Amino acid sequence: MPEEETSGVRRWLVDIARWRPSPAQFDAAAALLPPHDRPAIYSYNHSHSTVTATCSSSLLPPCTQRRFVKQDDRKRALVSRLLQYSLGRHVLLIPFRQINICRTPEGKLYLKNCSAFPNFNFNTSHQGDYVGIASEPLCLVGLDIVSVSKPQGETTTEFISNFSSYLTEHEWDCIVRDGTPAQVLMEFYRYSILFLSEF
Repeated sequence: MPEEETSGVRRWLVDIARWRPSPAQFDAAAALLPPHDRPAIYSYNHSHSTVTATCSSSLLPPCTQRRFVKQDDRKRALVSRLLQYSLGRHVLLIPFRQINICRTPEGKLYLKNCSAFPNFNFNTSHQGDYVGIASEPLCLVGLDIVSVSKPQGETTTEFISNFSSYLTEHEWDCIVRDGTPAQVLMEFYRYSILFLSEF
């Protein structure tokens, strides 16, 4: 077996831009999930702060469920969930119906019945056209996907100025130093991943 197959380290990224399922196709894909996880595709958790160390059947307490407004949000949620189950099945070789996805009190996902790697953890992220998952058997893993988009109704400098209080002088200088507006925006997003993940 190749080392990747036995290591527990994975990085998967799915581009969902061209997937435009009909309602029947979407429901068929959602039907691949265990029945107790299907509501998570049609709703989202408004606040992780109300989640306590819960497992699959109660990941979304009724008091915090809200409907997705956009179909793209539902698609991202579905692909994220499918990636989580694929990770459990193909990386950890857990039989599909025995995969038990839980959350810590802080809202971090984990697999409850993972014995292959005692410290195995994973993280999912999605924004724009991309949904990703990363896993590690030993180290704590984090993943943030950021969709780089041009600010609407203001210049790049005006847009990033809104966040200046979160940046050190050195970070600000690194972001705005000579470059095109597109380069400045890209550098801002690179830094924003770091400072937003600290909150």
